[in-house]
Amino acid sequence: MKKATYILFLIMIYSSSMSFGQITISPTNLFVDNQSKFGTYLVINGSNTSQELSIDFVFGYSDSDEDGNRFIVYDDSVRAKQYSITDWIRAFPRNFTLQPGQRQLVRLRVNSPSTIEDGTYWARIKTASTPLSSTVETQTTDGVSATVGFKIEQVTGIYLKKGNVTTGIEVTDMSTTLLESGKLDVIADILRTGNSPFLGSIMLNVYDVNNKKIDVQSRVSTTIFFDGIYKQEIDISDLTPGDYSVEMVFQTQRNDVQASEIVQGPTTSKMISFSVQ
Repeated sequence: MKKATYILFLIMIYSSSMSFGQITISPTNLFVDNQSKFGTYLVINGSNTSQELSIDFVFGYSDSDEDGNRFIVYDDSVRAKQYSITDWIRAFPRNFTLQPGQRQLVRLRVNSPSTIEDGTYWARIKTASTPLSSTVETQTTDGVSATVGFKIEQVTGIYLKKGNVTTGIEVTDMSTTLLESGKLDVIADILRTGNSPFLGSIMLNVYDVNNKKIDVQSRVSTTIFFDGIYKQEIDISDLTPGDYSVEMVFQTQRNDVQASEIVQGPTTSKMISFSVQ
């Protein structure tokens, strides 16, 4: 029988609820003050398998294309030079093993220079977990056996706030597209003001021709790092034919982050009309 070894790493990346394969990370967004320079997060092994874990840091941010489709950018060296804290972070411990049911408090120190300007700087924490008994031998049709290994990466955020931090959103233009599914795409050209990313919620509210709010809403928590195009969808399939308006509201409030941690900014909104045939 022929034998060969192939290692397959399955990498899953998340930025909201950090629980995959019963490895849980809390919190998913960590905030550090430039004066204290310390932060902690908890890793819990809720699986029935021992896990090897390692921690790394990369610079990245969410962006969008001209249609409002969002993606993660990892290769922007210009903005990394301006905003990245990856070279300043140290994790204690950086590599460790967790038995089933065990938990580990990871301590982070950000050795930021005192000369940096006021604002918010950031990185993404990559917590990788590999089950110690993860290798599985499989049989192929040609008699070759393959060894498959599983590696899970969970990605969370760490933000360093220095001095007077501000943020906000200005909407310069809006448009809508009615989809065949009965949903409405609302697209906004936005400017992110201040010196910090916008962490908050974006709501869509629908109003009838008499400017009465209808019980049709959409709410999404997100982070906006730079100027761009933001798209959000709302279900309007239950609306009767007629003229309506949709309002997009930006608030620095999120259910998954304490208000005291979020850089606060003014609530802003903009409306646009649309019709249902």
